Amino acid sequence: MQIDNSAYSKEKQHALSHLWFILLISVVSFIFIYILEDRQSFSLFLLKVLLSVLSFYAILHYSFIVRFPTLFIMTRKFMLIVVDLAVLTLGIITLGSSGLFLLPLYILIVMESGVSLGFIYFYFSIIFSSFSWIILVYYSSYWQEHSDTVAIFAITTFLIPLVYLKQMMNMHQKHEKLHETLANSNYDANYDALTGLPNRKQYDTFMKDLLKERVFFALLFIDLNKFKIINDTYGHDVGDAVLIEVSKRLRRSIDEEDMLARLGGDEFVIITKRKKVFLAKFLEKLEQITISSYQMDHIDVLIELSIGISLFPNDSKSEIFLRKYADEAMYVAKKTPNKYHIFYEEIKSSEESF
Repeated sequence: MQIDNSAYSKEKQHALSHLWFILLISVVSFIFIYILEDRQSFSLFLLKVLLSVLSFYAILHYSFIVRFPTLFIMTRKFMLIVVDLAVLTLGIITLGSSGLFLLPLYILIVMESGVSLGFIYFYFSIIFSSFSWIILVYYSSYWQEHSDTVAIFAITTFLIPLVYLKQMMNMHQKHEKLHETLANSNYDANYDALTGLPNRKQYDTFMKDLLKERVFFALLFIDLNKFKIINDTYGHDVGDAVLIEVSKRLRRSIDEEDMLARLGGDEFVIITKRKKVFLAKFLEKLEQITISSYQMDHIDVLIELSIGISLFPNDSKSEIFLRKYADEAMYVAKKTPNKYHIFYEEIKSSEESF
């Protein structure tokens, strides 16, 4: 059985705090009992027994959580509430009028059940507290005569934790809303709003990390042919639709290990770690998938690309020069008839031959 680490940590912390609180109450109570040993000896004896039982159960409960984190999760939470409220009720009955000072502990138990364990345990503690108050009034002659006091504490025990939990819920909702806003802001900062592709910021981060690996990769700068004419002729709505369609086609062309980003306008970039011998086949596949007509609202647009490729470390080990060389190769491809891609090394070879 898997365990929710956050819920387990919260329960464990609650159990430890509960243990220390019970031990503190027990020690302080035993000191007062020792001072008052000559009066109400039987009641004080019963109180010592109850505190001893509660302390032993608190130790046992915490030890069980630590030793068996996945066993009887709901049962042990319910049992903690039952034991706490049962011992508290018996203690108040035993002390009679002095038990008035223990009534606020109902509020503490109910509140802690809701905050540390969850809403289902909050409602359970309210229900079990109601039975405890009935038992208190029914079995104690003193509290029968002061049932109005019990009623006031019963109402208070319900209202204070309820208001507190409502505030906690509002804070949680605000936290969730803030988290969602931050997540959206982070998405907007790293992804292109139109195509949903990684943007220049993500490209820069990916490139920086990749250069540290010092492995072979190819940088592809991609630009749409005659995109300005498409925008001017059919409008920006059609232009945006073309960019979205191109991004979809480019996605279908790459593998999971490749990086595809939109740098802005009609400029895209792909980074691939494919071996050099496989690049020709990859480019052929990319062109077959991407270069074709696109229809929208009875408008037929021909999508064509120009691709410039630079290689690491063959052409350069610097991101600045790799980008410059890929950009240069892309513009040469644009000017070359019937050719959609050019490697920078081809330009370099031509220049050296010349």
